[in-house]
Amino acid sequence: MKRGISGPWGAPATVCDSPMSLIEATFEWLENNWKNKLDFIIWTGDNARHDNDDMIPRTPEEMFQLNRMITEKFLKTFGDTQLRGRKKAPHFIPIVPSIGNNDIHPNNIVLPGPNDLLTILHDIWSPFIPKKQHKTFLNGGYFYTEVIPDKLIVVSLNTLYFYKANTAVNGCKAKDQPGTIQLRWLNNVLKRANKRGLKVYLSGHVAPRIKQYTKSCYRKYGRLSIKYHDIILGHFYGHSNMDHFFFLSERSRKFRPVNTTIREGLNILQEDREAVETKVYNIDKYMNKLLRHYRKVPFTREIEKEYAVININPSIIPTFFPALRIFDYNTTELTNEDHEVNLAEKSKKDHLNSPAHVNTFLTPLGYTQYLMNLTHANLYPNITPEYIIEYTTWNDYNMNDLTVPSWIQLARRIVNHGFRSSLWKRIQDHLMVGTRSLIREKNKRHYQNVDSNDRVKGPEDYIISELSF
Repeated sequence: MKRGISGPWGAPATVCDSPMSLIEATFEWLENNWKNKLDFIIWTGDNARHDNDDMIPRTPEEMFQLNRMITEKFLKTFGDTQLRGRKKAPHFIPIVPSIGNNDIHPNNIVLPGPNDLLTILHDIWSPFIPKKQHKTFLNGGYFYTEVIPDKLIVVSLNTLYFYKANTAVNGCKAKDQPGTIQLRWLNNVLKRANKRGLKVYLSGHVAPRIKQYTKSCYRKYGRLSIKYHDIILGHFYGHSNMDHFFFLSERSRKFRPVNTTIREGLNILQEDREAVETKVYNIDKYMNKLLRHYRKVPFTREIEKEYAVININPSIIPTFFPALRIFDYNTTELTNEDHEVNLAEKSKKDHLNSPAHVNTFLTPLGYTQYLMNLTHANLYPNITPEYIIEYTTWNDYNMNDLTVPSWIQLARRIVNHGFRSSLWKRIQDHLMVGTRSLIREKNKRHYQNVDSNDRVKGPEDYIISELSF
């Protein structure tokens, strides 16, 4: 770990985890600015500290204590005191947590359920899990919630059953593997949602990447994403802490990512504990590979149904600046007359009229990303810092909505404008959540005249993203 002063609110561009002061300031800001203003919350996991400090090893008790602490803060912040005391009324808005690879001990490892780990997490998260889903969670660590009754559900996936680093399970080939069982459950959930006319958000911790998921789980997840593309309105994940998006595509029977060749400029280190660390020596070279990824996406309406968009959300951790997103979505429902017209116009191209492809009821319209500038905040240790707007998809990306065609159009604009454009510069700045220049400057000083065997770990060692698509 690098030497230096961490600052009262966290140390940006370092391997340090979030201090309690940052956590308290985050929930205080949420309560002051967003209490009673949100419809639901998607919470993508990793509430406990990372296993980075060999001098202070983690314990199971600490992991569960930290998860319980964050859960209590969510309940306190978003509880509705006006509804308390009414037996049939919920005490808080729907909150959908997912299991992160650092929420457990040892990290990354989850045995097939039911087991003690899932039982403890179930006890901690039981306020968030619908009664009919409790058994499902105890058996596998996943569930779904109707965040808008009879209209919209959010699925919380236990992505650790798909994760290569979880050596306690073995992919999604065998029928009795927990990953296979979970995907079969997910297929049934999506099938019932489609029959009922519900729309779906998929969420979890580890995103579907070829280097993160086992091959069998990756392919089956991708096929489900394409099969139900017209009702899945978004795929929301965390883990890598980087703010970016990428595409999954099925242009043939063999499911594959749009581009699986992003290796140059990276040095992948596989340790005995099965943790993957990615050292980004050349950010510009990697960003050029990302540009090539976008360049491979065709731009015709006929192929929209063959693509899924994966969103990686930033996190409250000072690897970069802490950040979060507030989404807007279309709340204008169709009238009965409109519905009858739509039914009459159904055709083979009906998927193009779904909320995933055109702006209609429940379509995600955009988001505002807020960050906390820790460099500035640490100059004022006695003043609780505030989150400020980093960017919006409307103003910075000129997106009218977050449909699949809009993401494809953004990718094409990035390619057409080129790597010297202001748009591409914004994409790069946002990927590092406001710290790109800071990290590049630290990297330059850090690697200069230092033997790779002698150097201490820097922040780029913990940009934990298996960066192939």
